[in-house]
Amino acid sequence: MKSLSVAALAFIIVLGVLFVYVAEDIPDFGDPNSAPNRYVKLFDTDAAGLVDELDNGIIPDSLNAKIEEIGLPLPSEVAKLKEGEWEAVIVPEELHYAPKEQKYYFIEKKGDELWVYRYALIKRFVEEGHHETEVPNMVTYILADYRGYDTLGETTVIFTAGVAVLLLLRRTGKRPE
Repeated sequence: MKSLSVAALAFIIVLGVLFVYVAEDIPDFGDPNSAPNRYVKLFDTDAAGLVDELDNGIIPDSLNAKIEEIGLPLPSEVAKLKEGEWEAVIVPEELHYAPKEQKYYFIEKKGDELWVYRYALIKRFVEEGHHETEVPNMVTYILADYRGYDTLGETTVIFTAGVAVLLLLRRTGKRPE
């Protein structure tokens, strides 16, 4: 075998092993509690003294400071879901497409720590999409409504590529008679 063929075979084997390694972490299709479909962890902090404030519907200043440090919107209120779990909402005043309060943070007590998560955007699409867009198909309202400009850009790129291929493949010169 030539050295190039051996190198190519080794490269393919390494990519295959890497693919299997990465594919092990992919959640089951449609799993509503998988991290990409539910929430993403932002930070954790010491729970001392914060649990009582959360139970009373008060957002502790230390949590607000950490959220502000990250650059995310501050929650306006918090509600207890069950023992050791809270949900914080924001009211997006400047966003015209989300006119009401939105579930944004999920707070969970684990041991002596509070873990703060941000809900994934897909959770909002699933819960509010049909009501906001009046389109029955979730794929359609995500692509056509929420991601309309992105879809328009992708369509423009594909159209431009198609025109470029047609211009490159067309024949120039005189045709035989």
